[in-house]
Amino acid sequence: MRIKCPDCSQKFDVTEDFLGKTVECGSCDAQFKVADEHVVAEKARFYPGEKQDKSLDQFGKTAAEVNGPVAFQQAHYQQGVAADVVGPPRPRRTMAAVAGAVILVLTIVVFLLAGGKEGSLRDMETGKRFVFVAFVAVLGGGLLFYGTSHIRKLGLLACVILCGAVLAMPVIFPGNPTLATVVPLEQADAADEVRDSKAEQAQEREDYLFEIGYDPVRTAVASGAPNSVVAIYLRNASKADRGKIAAYLYEATEKVSRETSYDRGVTGLNGLILLVEQKKTLDEIAALCAKFGRIEKISHDLRVIDMTVESAKIGRLDEDKVLNPESLDFQSQNLKALSNIDPDVRMKAVKRLAVSEPKALRPDITRQMLSMLPTSSNEMKVELIRALKVWAQPGDGSEVVVMDAVKELHKVDMVDKSAVDFLIEREAEGTDVILMDLWKKDPVVWSETLVGLGEGAQVLLLPVLDQLNEGQVVAASDILGKVGTVASIPLIEEVMAKRDDAGKKSLQAAIDEIKKRS
Repeated sequence: MRIKCPDCSQKFDVTEDFLGKTVECGSCDAQFKVADEHVVAEKARFYPGEKQDKSLDQFGKTAAEVNGPVAFQQAHYQQGVAADVVGPPRPRRTMAAVAGAVILVLTIVVFLLAGGKEGSLRDMETGKRFVFVAFVAVLGGGLLFYGTSHIRKLGLLACVILCGAVLAMPVIFPGNPTLATVVPLEQADAADEVRDSKAEQAQEREDYLFEIGYDPVRTAVASGAPNSVVAIYLRNASKADRGKIAAYLYEATEKVSRETSYDRGVTGLNGLILLVEQKKTLDEIAALCAKFGRIEKISHDLRVIDMTVESAKIGRLDEDKVLNPESLDFQSQNLKALSNIDPDVRMKAVKRLAVSEPKALRPDITRQMLSMLPTSSNEMKVELIRALKVWAQPGDGSEVVVMDAVKELHKVDMVDKSAVDFLIEREAEGTDVILMDLWKKDPVVWSETLVGLGEGAQVLLLPVLDQLNEGQVVAASDILGKVGTVASIPLIEEVMAKRDDAGKKSLQAAIDEIKKRS
């Protein structure tokens, strides 16, 4: 017999001797006393040929012996029933139902995807939409209804739902046609030409941007103020010439930002110079570029100046002649160097001319240096004034230009003695103001220049003598002792009476020196 553990339901085969005995489950180790409720009832098993149950007696007997007599009744059948109703649907009806459903559903999908204002059916008018869906509803609904004859109610319901949805499409998605106008053939051709022209221009623009390598310019324009970005595309310029042009532009644009150069093309004769953070306008920089070539075009929207460099304007110097003062072409070569776009070449030429004797081309060289003075750097201004002191002649008006340059240098404390000496020699208006200001800042350096003025020094010193500090009074006393006149003694004594420092002794010494010379 089979028993079952009451805790884990594990079954075991045992003999009947175990009834009433306590056993231990081999699966969960639970102990229990075997009783009738632990015995598993087994179903009777029967095999062919065995008759262990009375119910098996029926096998091998006739139906009459088993069931007894049967009472028969006459069957009645409905007349005129169609085979299509009671039988399976025919293939053509199935195909019709499927085709009708597909047509209706597909029409709904088309309207959902393309019937909106931006869809491909937007130009179909609302009236035409209703005509279209009505045709589709009749066609698709008819096919669907025909194909569902064996399930008439369900087919009719499907026809109503799908046809109703199709007929509702023009209401949900009304027409939104684009207004069309009749254009004369000539105008249409002209419009086509305009479109073609615009397409060609767009393509030409893309080709041009690719040619000049516009990407660095685009990046600079996007990352900062667009109007401060300037790009110069140089054609027919060697790398050396491009370097000279870049150096010239750096100096001419007040050195606000160092230029960046890019090689372009395969010949090595094209390049792009990029300037950023510029204060000058695109047209102003184009005017600077015109000095060394021909401007092809200026693209304000692209911030690009396109030009062809003319080597003759950059200039080629004869090194032997430009460096040899004894050469007959020394002045002409250095005059040419003054027009060179390379600032280093110009600076060296100015320094050479400042220590050479003026011979040929003196007016031309003077005019060139005067034209350079207003726009040059402060360092160049200092050297130009030294050279002009040698080359300029009285009556050429150079003192006015030099005075303006000296005023600019004075603001940055870069005025040297040669500049002041030049102004004193030309008796330029305003020289006294600059000289006195320089002397007050550094009496030791400028006292010698005041002494060189002779009696003119007391004209400058006496009006401000009582306003000077002790060191300045001592320096002024030394100058007055050398160049002062007897007429200055009363004013010196008046100032001396007000002082009680070392300046008083210096003023007395100045009076004594004046009296000795008188």
